Amino acid sequence: MQGIDYTAGSIHRLLFRTAVPMLLASLVNVITQLANVFFLGHTSQSVLYVLSLYIPVSFVMIAIIEAMQLSVQVAVARSRAGGSRAFTQLFVHMMGCAMLLAILTGGIVMLLTPVLSWFYRVPADIGPMFMLYVGGMMAVSIPAVLAAVSSAALRGLGRAQAASWNAVGIAMLNIALVYTFVSVFGLDLKGIIYANLITSVLSLAISLLILFIRREMVFERFAFAKKHLMALRHVGIPVFISYCMIFLSTFFFNKIVSHFGEGAVAGFGVGYRIQTMAILPGIVIGSAIGIIINHNLQSPHRPRAYASYRQGLLQSFALYVIIAVAVWIWRDPLIAFLIEDAATRAEAARYLSIVALSYIGMGPMMTTLLTMEQSGRGYQAILLNAVYFLIIIALGWGLTRAFNEVTYFYAVIAGMNVVGMSFFLPFMRMLRREYVEPSADKDISTEGEATLPNKSYSTQT
Repeated sequence: MQGIDYTAGSIHRLLFRTAVPMLLASLVNVITQLANVFFLGHTSQSVLYVLSLYIPVSFVMIAIIEAMQLSVQVAVARSRAGGSRAFTQLFVHMMGCAMLLAILTGGIVMLLTPVLSWFYRVPADIGPMFMLYVGGMMAVSIPAVLAAVSSAALRGLGRAQAASWNAVGIAMLNIALVYTFVSVFGLDLKGIIYANLITSVLSLAISLLILFIRREMVFERFAFAKKHLMALRHVGIPVFISYCMIFLSTFFFNKIVSHFGEGAVAGFGVGYRIQTMAILPGIVIGSAIGIIINHNLQSPHRPRAYASYRQGLLQSFALYVIIAVAVWIWRDPLIAFLIEDAATRAEAARYLSIVALSYIGMGPMMTTLLTMEQSGRGYQAILLNAVYFLIIIALGWGLTRAFNEVTYFYAVIAGMNVVGMSFFLPFMRMLRREYVEPSADKDISTEGEATLPNKSYSTQT
């Protein structure tokens, strides 16, 4: 089993070699999402309205995708020395768990879709479109989850480049298919469902093919092993809960904005979708840091685990200064390119004008949360997420109702993104105490022991 050796060499270079391919794949995914908004933004406001209402629902399946792929990534990185047989056992069990979770969760969401439609007071003429889109996307999410798990396995093996090139090719195909189905055949939201189905199945097939060609997997009979589910308990479950909180928060975010009309919901949805895409680089850097940490848990390499977070956080800050300023400056041309409706465009621009600069804090915050989740501190990340979202919902709801102005809600989001930077230094000190100081103490102790024989020998002579 070959791949990148994370226990030696420059940490800056390792972060670069790991994060850049993943970031490339994420950026292509961003372009894919923007392309979807662009193609649908030139259809009707009703289509954008449904697309915006689907945002919180999508986080349910994103919760499973992120929980499974981070669990696989961590588990593979930590058990890499076990060889192809150990990896295959782990991979098969994780794929089975992923399929079961996707089917159960998707079925529950489909059953609850009428309740969501009632809660959002979706107009009667748009209700069938909303239910069809949610049901279709839940069905398509099954191969999407399996494809994500397969790509995560490649990254855990140190084959981030192979996983990223697969993602790039699939994303380009997705854009082409969405354009064909939406703009050429006029299928609107159905076009996204068909495109995602085709590309998810193809991505899964390519990942499996790479694993077999590289002889990472072998054919044999396996027995169930509880040890393969340890990463799910320590990483997957906290990640899943975190994304479920995002689902609940965006659920209430849409409810807060819906008080101001369909146009406000559509505009906020476009702006928030841009924000969810803007956080991807922070997630990628945090994921790369997690890979390096989990490859350096043995005592001689533990200081490298701390150094990887410190350097990765600095890279995240530098990157998000550029992202925040770019989105804030070019928000109007970006939104004008994506959508035609004037009211929707104005609302999306207003959201970004208030929130975009706070991405300087939001991006590194996501990097830190991802690092926490992959280093065994997932439940602490859950607590921080819960506080973050509860404050936004409580303050946003109260201020918008008190002053009847949606901009107060946007200001609360921006403020919390800035406040989120307050836990970077405490977390860095925590990592230093765990990874650096014990190693230093051990080195001192070992050095003292090493000098004793020399002193004894000198006395005897």
